[in-house]
Amino acid sequence: MVRIRVVGKKGQVTIPKEIREKFGLKEGERVSFEVIGDEIIMKPEKSGREIVEEFASIVKNKLSAPKPEELKRVYYEQIEERLSRL
Repeated sequence: MVRIRVVGKKGQVTIPKEIREKFGLKEGERVSFEVIGDEIIMKPEKSGREIVEEFASIVKNKLSAPKPEELKRVYYEQIEERLSRL
């Protein structure tokens, strides 16, 4: 979705209605701007709760990932199974 807007005297830009609705942006909510190369990325600012939940999900995924010993065991089981078919 591409929308063109004009920058006003004070640097203000109106976010198109369909974009505000898609991201649930309402008056008074905060957005962040990030510059990557020659692009400006604007995102709704995450709440503290959202940040914590995102971090917790990363930690949970790391903790639930198989440990190297388990991977090694599965690897050797696969080798033994394939050798037994010969």
